[in-house]
Amino acid sequence: MEGLPGRLQLPVRAAKTLSLDTQPMLPYNPRMDLDTNLRVLLNEQINHEMSSSYVYLAMSSWFEETPYSGFAQWMYTQSLEETDHAMKFYHFLVDRNAQVNLMAIGQPHAEYASALDVFKASLEQEQKVTSQIHNLYSAAEEARDHETKNFLNWFLDEQVEEEKNVRDMIDRLDLIGENPVGLLQLDQEAARRKPISGGGDAGMA
Repeated sequence: MEGLPGRLQLPVRAAKTLSLDTQPMLPYNPRMDLDTNLRVLLNEQINHEMSSSYVYLAMSSWFEETPYSGFAQWMYTQSLEETDHAMKFYHFLVDRNAQVNLMAIGQPHAEYASALDVFKASLEQEQKVTSQIHNLYSAAEEARDHETKNFLNWFLDEQVEEEKNVRDMIDRLDLIGENPVGLLQLDQEAARRKPISGGGDAGMA
């Protein structure tokens, strides 16, 4: 039997193949790509980084009530970096199609005895963050999530620089002691600190 004029006639076999190709596919949930435990830890790290930013902002605020505006700037810069770190985790979760869960940030400690006391607390904070990144990396290894491990490599390098910078400041503050001239000179250097994030110089100019 001839087809209608102007209408394309498909062979029987081709028509059956086309019918199979158009069968509905099973639903795909991209959120399943990221290990559940790893997703929870990555979300928690957003909170840790934002909490760290709050800690450094409180340190900056403490210095603002002293003559050491350079140390205040140093801590303020660090606070901005921690916020930037939190956003890196946020965007990584978004890029992996994983759900982002934001949590409350606790009130930071805001009372210190001296500049040295503040920087010792800063080192403790950085060591805490380093431990958190290590735990995340171990979880990524357990989940065999190579993309997350690659993402975390930047933070591992970053923490080495962060801890070194704070230790250097502590060593110099220990040498200076209560000498006001030495403290003001170091304060002036601290004001010229450049951010680590984005590949910039990690030290002071």
